[in-house]
Amino acid sequence: MLPGPITPFPELRQTGPVLLVGGTFDPPHLAHTRLACSARDSVASGAQMYFVPAARSPHKDTGPEASDEQRVEMLGLAIAGIEDAFVWTDEIDRAEVGEPSYWVTTLERARRLVGGERRLLFLIGSDQAAGFDRWYEPARILELADVVVINRGEVRTKEELARVLAGTTFERELLDAWCDVPSMDISATDIRRALSAQKKSDLADVLHSEVASFIRQHNLYTEQPAP
Repeated sequence: MLPGPITPFPELRQTGPVLLVGGTFDPPHLAHTRLACSARDSVASGAQMYFVPAARSPHKDTGPEASDEQRVEMLGLAIAGIEDAFVWTDEIDRAEVGEPSYWVTTLERARRLVGGERRLLFLIGSDQAAGFDRWYEPARILELADVVVINRGEVRTKEELARVLAGTTFERELLDAWCDVPSMDISATDIRRALSAQKKSDLADVLHSEVASFIRQHNLYTEQPAP
């Protein structure tokens, strides 16, 4: 079921691979963009890359702190200097019908746009891969597109991922999808915590300067005293 009209991919070419990068992006940071670029260079050189902000993650109890519009604008700022990188807002746009951001639905809709023969890939962190069995319709996800797994969170190497996945249903597929990228210890949670504590000097090496300026301008992630 693909409710509602599908948001077109911006500037989609007629040929060539397409790589999707999902996330809450609350806020988007340097690891989001640099690791995605590194993975693209390794497994799908020349691919058009689409960052897909989630309207509401089915794996999280709470929603994003920044608004949908703010996250989309910050993403646009974060990828402005990256060739063939775009923001695809389909998950946010379809949230109007009350549907959570299940990745299988996103891939079904992406597949409709790119056609059946074209290579479609999606990027996930090893922390997400560790719980892939619990995703909604994981087998169908792997039918629709090629997964690319990079190190994120506490699972830093392919060997560590193998231990975590041992005996799970999609162990082989996920291990075969491993892509070596540089390790970057950056998380949006830590960034929000630092901003809430007004430790802005800690953020120069983790946020794009334009994103940092946007956050300051709109006073995002900063706890305000009660009136």
